[in-house]
Amino acid sequence: MITFEKNSYVFSYRVVGVAIHDNKVLVHRSIIDDFWSLPGGRCEFLEISKDALIREMKEEIGISINITRPLYFVENFFNSEGKDYHEISIFYLLEFPEDSKLVFKNEPFYGIEDELELIFKWVDINTLETLRLYPLFLRKALKNIKPFPEHIINRDD
Repeated sequence: MITFEKNSYVFSYRVVGVAIHDNKVLVHRSIIDDFWSLPGGRCEFLEISKDALIREMKEEIGISINITRPLYFVENFFNSEGKDYHEISIFYLLEFPEDSKLVFKNEPFYGIEDELELIFKWVDINTLETLRLYPLFLRKALKNIKPFPEHIINRDD
């Protein structure tokens, strides 16, 4: 995975999936976190970003996704566990195959990443501002997705 650490600074390259169904967006978190994010993961060296997202979703929930288009190119700055992060992310709109009944259920479902259990759930887009969802820009941006990719600079201060 493309992550570099120097002193208290961390740089990472991440791909993210935006799945929307019935005015709901798919979010996830690990069982030890108290915040939500969108599913995805870090790219490997020489891996195309779309391929990385397809791989991550297959690893985490066992489903092959279809990528529709890029939504956001994000420069994300945040602090976590005493480290300052500089993250470059590409957010893609994605779709699940029609036969993926598991993901269209209203109750949470589970996946795994690096031996850590993940909780996935669909959340109404109109309630995102009340959800502890990161990066922060998503709480408003997902309500008004543009027909073209956007460049976002996000600071979760």
